[in-house]
Amino acid sequence: MENNLKVMKKLISLLFLLFLFVGHSQIAPPKQQIKLNLPPINNTTPKIGMGPAMMIGGAILTTAGLLTPPLMVGGSTTQKQPFYKQGGRAAAIVSGALVFTIGVGVSIGDL
Repeated sequence: MENNLKVMKKLISLLFLLFLFVGHSQIAPPKQQIKLNLPPINNTTPKIGMGPAMMIGGAILTTAGLLTPPLMVGGSTTQKQPFYKQGGRAAAIVSGALVFTIGVGVSIGDL
C-alpha cells in the first residue's frame, strides 16, 4: 500500500510539472521584430544535387546494413536466419539500395 502511495505522489507531481510546462509554452512571444543584419542572399544553388546526395545516402545505408552482423539461431549449432527474417539489417540493405536506385534515376532526369 505504501509503494502505491509513493507511485501516485510521483505521478501527480509529474503531471503537475507537465501542466506547468504546457501552460508556460502557451504564452505568446513578444511581437517585436528581430533584425539580424545578414548579408543579402543572391541566387545561390546547392553545391550537390538531389540525385548524387540520394546516391551517397543510399550507399551509406546499404553499407551499414552489410556491415551489421547477421542474426543467428540455434543452440549448440548456430545458423544464419534467412534474409527476410534479419529485421533491421535487411531493412537497411533494401531501403539503401532503393534510395540509391532512385538517386540514379533523379540524376539521369536532371541531365
